[in-house]
Amino acid sequence: MIPIKIGNVEYAGQHNTGLTFTLDANAVKGDALTQTAAGTAGRGAADAALLGKLVTRESDGLGTVFTRGVIVVPWTGAAVYGLQKVGVDGTGKAKVSASGKECRVLGVADNLAAIDLG
Repeated sequence: MIPIKIGNVEYAGQHNTGLTFTLDANAVKGDALTQTAAGTAGRGAADAALLGKLVTRESDGLGTVFTRGVIVVPWTGAAVYGLQKVGVDGTGKAKVSASGKECRVLGVADNLAAIDLG
């Protein structure tokens, strides 16, 4: 496998559920994130497509984002289910968004959503 390096992160043979990204300064563990630049993830702008959930944040500014499987993240907006286009709200929460990533929302309860990213 040929590796590719973006910023300080080398991508080669990583598990496809948790990927390493350079994190924007305001990203907090548990946030719903979007990709904000090459190799970079953060809370992003409202309605940007959902990338996944931030599960680790290291002191060097790198972190692991779950980009596949089922995640539970903070949710804002109507309680929905089924195939939806899901984006971020810019504060670490996910929501329905016309420009979002199509994924299956398993359910919304107590301001949290269970989302199957595939």
